[in-house]
Amino acid sequence: MGEVIFVVCRESVEALLVIGILYAWMNGRPDGRTGRRWLLAGIAAGVFLAALLAMTLVGVTHFLGGRARDWFEIGMLLFASVLIVQMVMWMRSHGRVLRNELHQRLEAYVSHANWLSVFFLAMIAVSREGSEVVIFLYGTFIQIDSVADYLRFFGACVIGFAMAMAFFYALQLGNRFISWKWFFRITEIVLLFLGSALFLGALERLLNGPLAVVDLPAWTYGTLWDSSFILSDGSLFGNLLASLFAYRSRPIGWDLVSLGIYWGVVVAFLRWQRGRHERRLSRLKVGLDNP
Repeated sequence: MGEVIFVVCRESVEALLVIGILYAWMNGRPDGRTGRRWLLAGIAAGVFLAALLAMTLVGVTHFLGGRARDWFEIGMLLFASVLIVQMVMWMRSHGRVLRNELHQRLEAYVSHANWLSVFFLAMIAVSREGSEVVIFLYGTFIQIDSVADYLRFFGACVIGFAMAMAFFYALQLGNRFISWKWFFRITEIVLLFLGSALFLGALERLLNGPLAVVDLPAWTYGTLWDSSFILSDGSLFGNLLASLFAYRSRPIGWDLVSLGIYWGVVVAFLRWQRGRHERRLSRLKVGLDNP
């Protein structure tokens, strides 16, 4: 359940960051008491929407059967993988100016006494992070088949949220313990590896499900190496590495190709984003040098 703890912790910290910014801004205003009520209502609505998404996905999964369920589960895992990459790219672009953007929106809303917009801003922020948790952990949740597994899953969620509260408190104290920059930098890397694990899981299901009837080359199924004598992906720590970092103790050719595709696309997108950012800075510098 290591991936559950990590995902819940990371996404909860991001949600707490947004809520903390909104709450701190409300505290500095004479009409902040009214705003805080709308803020809390928005948080509750966001949690409800995330829970509704979770129930909908589980309901659809149990409603579907046979090949349709296989395709739905594969599609959800691929979507979660793509969403992780998109989220990391978004945070790299907007993380530095998130506080200013939120303050500007709040100033516009409150100046027109538009408290409903404050409600929607909080709701969207919380429901977005909650929905990401639901989608990222979809593959783990649908594999639960006993009461003990349910207890472990929700216990891991509680641990993840408790860790998020502790991390958020430490981050609020400043750089004496850990900085926001390094927290998000490290967790972005882990998230990208989690995306690779989800992508690999989806393509493994594709190989063992819909593609099982297709005659693929022999190297697709051939074992490349066996490191199970060092660390089996069936062990406790090996399973954690498998779910978070796509570790396989006995990978086959299909696994290597799948991970190559994923990391090739991710590196290409990140290089493209970095190049675009550098070009934007270059144009800005030229504009400042030649007013």
